[in-house]
Amino acid sequence: MRRASHTYVSFGHKIPFMSDYVQNATKTALAKLMRPLVKLLIKQGFTYASFAEVTRRLFVDVAAEDFKLPGKKQSSSRISVLTGINRKDIAKILSRPNPTETGDLTGGNRPSRIIQGWLRDNDFTNESGAPKPLHFEGAEHSFSELVRRYGGDVTPRAVFDELIRVGAVTKNPQQRIVLCSSAYVPQADLEEKFRIMGRATNDLFSTLDHNLEHDPYTARLQRTVAYSDIPLEALAQIRLRSKEEGEQFLLQINQWLSQQDRDVNPETKGTGKARAGVGIYYFEHVLEEDS
Repeated sequence: MRRASHTYVSFGHKIPFMSDYVQNATKTALAKLMRPLVKLLIKQGFTYASFAEVTRRLFVDVAAEDFKLPGKKQSSSRISVLTGINRKDIAKILSRPNPTETGDLTGGNRPSRIIQGWLRDNDFTNESGAPKPLHFEGAEHSFSELVRRYGGDVTPRAVFDELIRVGAVTKNPQQRIVLCSSAYVPQADLEEKFRIMGRATNDLFSTLDHNLEHDPYTARLQRTVAYSDIPLEALAQIRLRSKEEGEQFLLQINQWLSQQDRDVNPETKGTGKARAGVGIYYFEHVLEEDS
């Protein structure tokens, strides 16, 4: 028999209890979304103790920052009620360095910013919105100017060498620099890959959280198209087509979305400041192989 959800009052605020049904469904969903992450962590030698340390801190931080009562300072007692973590442990956790503040969580690195500037800035795109091939220097809108505009104090040669290394640019027969990729994804830099992964999954989970609490009319875009009886021989073609058409779709979105950004278009008017975007992804799981 399903037990209904209940609430109790703590410090003047109702806190819901999950029904057994919802709790079991949550555990099932959590196990599915955590499995690939746990696999990745074990491959990198990241232990359960380290994982538990990070998640305990996150439970405390989220309870402290996102579940405040209006006009009241969040207390350790209330954080304990929300998270189930002992008050003494909460004090110890808060006294330690916050792992979420040790990395760059505020934006992309310089190569990423330079590529985005190449894709967004009208000085470096043609009439159709595609990135122009660029002279390294000397021309009115050169690669060196692009780097100075979006790369800060880094040298154009250092950026060029890095983008060549990761296959993001090449040179055409006219010796102009051509952008080959719409994103900077270093193949050997695990630290940067993890930074990208953290931001992408944070964006996806925030959309999932939003959609759990809103009706279909106010839900955010989050769709998947999948079939479960595809022959293995077809996967290579599916991967290639999804990559080509997906990147083209994102380039189109980049063109109109950048027009709403005041960093790109200072004349854009409006109040406040928000981050918004669209992400798409491809996945595959081999369900069985013929012997």
